[in-house]
This record gives sequence, structure tokens and C-alpha cells, in this order.
Amino acid sequence: MNPLCFRSGRSVIAASRVIEVLEDMGLIDPEGSRAWPLPPETDRELARVDWPRVGAPHTGSRDGAVPARVMKELEAMAGSGDDGRLEEVLDRLAWYAPIHFSGERWGVYIGEHTVITLAGRIGARLPAGRITDQATAQDAIRSALYTLYFHEAFHHYVESFAIRVELVEKTSRYVPYHHRVYSRPTGDDEPVEEALACAEMLRRQKKESGLKAIHRDIRRATRGLLEDWIPTLPGGYRKGLDLEQEARFKEAQNRLSSQIQAGTSVSSGDEARWRLIRRELYRGICDCRRNTYLVGTWGSPPILRNLCRPVTG
Repeated sequence: MNPLCFRSGRSVIAASRVIEVLEDMGLIDPEGSRAWPLPPETDRELARVDWPRVGAPHTGSRDGAVPARVMKELEAMAGSGDDGRLEEVLDRLAWYAPIHFSGERWGVYIGEHTVITLAGRIGARLPAGRITDQATAQDAIRSALYTLYFHEAFHHYVESFAIRVELVEKTSRYVPYHHRVYSRPTGDDEPVEEALACAEMLRRQKKESGLKAIHRDIRRATRGLLEDWIPTLPGGYRKGLDLEQEARFKEAQNRLSSQIQAGTSVSSGDEARWRLIRRELYRGICDCRRNTYLVGTWGSPPILRNLCRPVTG
């Protein structure tokens, strides 16, 4: 088996095994500086996202009901006419905690209030321009959750690429890249990782099977939001629309691959070589969905209980 792939078939590797290997190689850096927030220290404010329930058709049962206070907030956000509250959403209020920095507490962390805010702005782009019923509210919330996940999960795919290269080359790649390239953009369109992650939010709208259960008006409104929102974001984030098409996406991904291996944003001139193995190397090495968490507000547990389950479950 090709050691670069570090997988069996299409299965993922237990995170504990990956962490053990990286620790043996001296590549876990829990004290190192990082560009993204730390994961919460305890599980009190966390709940694990229950993806089978997120992707299931909504029901009229009480168990699936959106709480009244959330309905009010959705309606207020839909009617505000302002996307300004979305400025610090990506990688601040929803973020990825890398294995290299966070060890066993790695994963995707999504603020519950962030999901509600994004869902409200999706609602603003519905034909009626508002959210007044349970079915629409549930679909908007689920679409927002998927969209945020798509962005943050891409950061796991990037780390997975770096881990596979580290296993073969027996040297650190992810941490130097994170410090020298990602955290020190050299141009207005950097970091390229964020441009790709924003493009992924658009690209996976068409591929994710769980979105098929969401009403087409919500899916269209989500697309409209992304087309309006992404160009207003800073740095590399704003280039996401430019990389939606396959050829541009692959070209940028090749560039990112060279940045990670070389630890510099300077072009190596031979990025095209990655096209032979790029697809395999960017598969998630661990089960990112299982390690996706809703984060409650002000230290409280999440209230969108129909979309999550206890961390220990």
C-alpha cells in the first residue's frame, strides 16, 4: 500500500493512532502558537453534531422543533438586511482545531449562535424574505450547519495532506507551513488555503447527499448568500468564488501542496506534479464528522438538541 495514503480502502484512521505516530515523531505541538481559537477546555458547552439527524427530512414532532427564542432570532436576522454580523464567522466563531496543536481535542467547532446567525441571513434571501414556520427554520439551520462544516472540514483535509507527507519524509511540514505561510500572508489573495476552503463551501452544495432533504428554496438562498458574502471577506477568503470551477480549484490546490511541503509561499515552479496523487492525499485521514461539535453560548450547552447528541455518546 502506498504509505502516502495511510488508509485502507476508503476508511479513515482512528485519531488515537494518528496522534500516537505524530507524538513518536515529535510533531505534536500543543504549546505552539496557532491562527485559530483553542478548543473549549471542557465538554460542558459542547454537543457532538448528529449528522444522520441533520441530513434526515424534517418532521413536525416536538423533538424536531426549533425553540421559540431561536425562531425569534431567525426572524430578526432575516429581516435585518445586514450581513455585517457574518464578518468574523469563519475560523473565529466556527473553526478547526488541528491535530498537530490540539491532540485529542482536535476537530471542527461551530458556535451555535453562528449557525443561527447564518441561517437567518439565508432566510433573508428566500422568496418571502423571512422565516416564520418550523420547516423553513429547520432547513435554514441545517443548511447553515452544513455550509460552515464544509469550510472547516477542508482545513482537516489540508492537515491530512501534510500528515501523509510527514509520514513519508519523516520531517515536520504542517507546523512550519502554518507559521511561515498561513499565518504570514504575502499578498492580498493569501492564504490560498482559505480561498480553497471558501470554494469548498460552494462546491459541496452540489455534492452533499444530506442537502437533498432540504427544500430547494433554502438551497438556492444558501447559494445566493455565499455569492454575496464571500467577495466581502478579507484576504484569501474573498477569492473563493474564483476557485469554484474544477480546473481553477485543482491549480490552487497544487500550489497549496507545494507551500506545505516547502514551508514557503514562493512558487516552486513544479506544482503540476501534485496532480498525480492530489486526490488521495487530500482525503480526511480521520473521521472529521464524528469530531464536529456545536458550541453553546456563554458556557451553556447547545439548545438545538435535535441536531446533536452528548459528546460521550
